[in-house]
Amino acid sequence: MNRLRPASLRDAIESDSLSLHYQMQVHVPDRRLSGVEGLVRWPHPSFGLLGPSEILPIVEEGLLHVLFDGWVMRTLCAQVVRWRKENVLVPLVAANLWPQTLRHPGIVEIIREAVAAGGAAAGMLELELPPGALADPALHDRLREIRRLGVRLASDDLGREAGAPFLGVDTLKLPRGADAAAVARVVAAGRELVARVVAEGVETAAERDALVAAGCEVVQGYVYGPEVSASDIRSLVSD
Repeated sequence: MNRLRPASLRDAIESDSLSLHYQMQVHVPDRRLSGVEGLVRWPHPSFGLLGPSEILPIVEEGLLHVLFDGWVMRTLCAQVVRWRKENVLVPLVAANLWPQTLRHPGIVEIIREAVAAGGAAAGMLELELPPGALADPALHDRLREIRRLGVRLASDDLGREAGAPFLGVDTLKLPRGADAAAVARVVAAGRELVARVVAEGVETAAERDALVAAGCEVVQGYVYGPEVSASDIRSLVSD
């Protein structure tokens, strides 16, 4: 039986045959684009256009975490530069990091090379840390090194009640379904740290409005529609 195989995904990564779609992060009060998060798509010759639910298990099976994240970072940095040349002002591009990538001994150099290859300013790339990373003292020096590159860090640990976090972050994420106490805690931390607070997975106008009333002014999710292509972002930002 035909099935998705890690070797095929490795080939797709190495041949630059994957693509990114983008979910908008919107500053609600003034309807301003605050950033975009890149999500991988795989135009597979046999299975059609595949999304994260099909791709990520193959990354796990094939231990392709570092290769996969490196491709995402390079592609994001190159895309934001293309947008800038077209006068499409996307403030930052964001992506998730696998735990295995963050713990890789060469992670700082991988990030440095991705930014240099794409030609973007390091401060335009934001990496969302895996759960628990902020609370792991073994990672704190590494996180400081990444921030010294100028790359932004994001985390949803506070929204998940992680303990004793390292708070050298630029964006605090609120996971979907966070209760009122978590929202209040993260909004307060964001004010103290002068960090963005972004609620993800927001699907309805009622959810969005409740979050804004609670002090979280940046949201992302299907309330603004599904993920879109780079050209669609160009059209939306230009409108």
